[in-house]
Amino acid sequence: MSHDMEKFHRLVQQFLNEHGDEFDSPIEAVNHFTEEYNKKIRTNAQFEETAEMQSLDKLEEALSTRSIKRQKKLLDEAITLWPENWDAQSTLIKLNTSDDEASLIENYAFLEKRARKHWSKHTDQAGYRNVEERPYLRLKATLGFLYMEAGMIDHALDHLTELYRMDKSDALGTRYKIITLYVRKFDWKNAWRFYQKVESADQEDQMLLPIIILAVLTDRQDLAKSLLKKLVDINSEIGYLFAGHMWPVDDLYDDDIVFADRYQPFTYQSLLISLRDILYVVMENSYLFDWLKKEVFNLIPDRRAEPRQNRLFSGIIDPNADGEVVGAGFRDSLRDDPSNPLRNISYERTRQLYIAGLKTYEDFSEITEKDVLGLKGVGPVTIKDLKNNGVKFRDS
Repeated sequence: MSHDMEKFHRLVQQFLNEHGDEFDSPIEAVNHFTEEYNKKIRTNAQFEETAEMQSLDKLEEALSTRSIKRQKKLLDEAITLWPENWDAQSTLIKLNTSDDEASLIENYAFLEKRARKHWSKHTDQAGYRNVEERPYLRLKATLGFLYMEAGMIDHALDHLTELYRMDKSDALGTRYKIITLYVRKFDWKNAWRFYQKVESADQEDQMLLPIIILAVLTDRQDLAKSLLKKLVDINSEIGYLFAGHMWPVDDLYDDDIVFADRYQPFTYQSLLISLRDILYVVMENSYLFDWLKKEVFNLIPDRRAEPRQNRLFSGIIDPNADGEVVGAGFRDSLRDDPSNPLRNISYERTRQLYIAGLKTYEDFSEITEKDVLGLKGVGPVTIKDLKNNGVKFRDS
């Protein structure tokens, strides 16, 4: 949710606190406030803002500027106006300690304790639907994710399971992190117990994929097969995970794919997001990959020969553009024949290599393997595929 929308919600809450008893129902009060709010917007009238609103404006301005010095100044001003602006406090911590993970976690943990005291004393503790609680809940989630990234699994579980209990709506999606944490601990008992407690878990690919993986790894193949059938039914793109001879490592490490501006549920992207949190569990496990690949293509045999990025397309394409259309030269670089060193390479990776001028065997012979690895989104799997295609790199 944008800060503007959250600011509007705070204005609504402020109006309800001050005038709610003047109306027959909260809905009537909200409708009245919305009408008055829209009138002021249309007439460019000034709102009488509290220190909290002014603090949120400072935060919004800080997030929109590129100057670190300016950002810190605005954040300091936001915190001075409203010391409980946890979003501003959190952002300032990131700016001041971004290169020191230990200090980052320590500072976040200290701030979370302060924010928790305020949350317990001054809110209804109703969860994320209460706009006043959102900054603290976001802060707690951030700390849990930091623990998770640092490999502090038990700390992460403590924070995220508590957060899950605090917010019944789970607006921040902590359930997906919790299930992957149990997978990383190989804790089948608690993973399965948690999975069964989550409403509609059977209809969420980011819940199903981790529990299936753990079922396979703990020798529960029959259950894994039944769960896999459910996953295939709700996400038809799962076959793309197994189009190659191993996990799509390059795609898993490509933030442009995993963390695209627009999240699309029940897609290849959502499956990659789920796998990112359990890479250490799955990456070197060829048995797991082979078992899942076999079972997936038993369920969707027609997808076996359908690589995700090399599907047919048409149109005039500019390989340097952000869009999905490319020119005849780029289309030619996707051809599947022995004279093409880029054959069977994913669309995104082929595009990066093409833009870098790497289109022929001669092009690759003039560059080192290390130089190719330096290209955006190109990783060890692409290098291996290129070598399998007969590419020879220049010696360092």
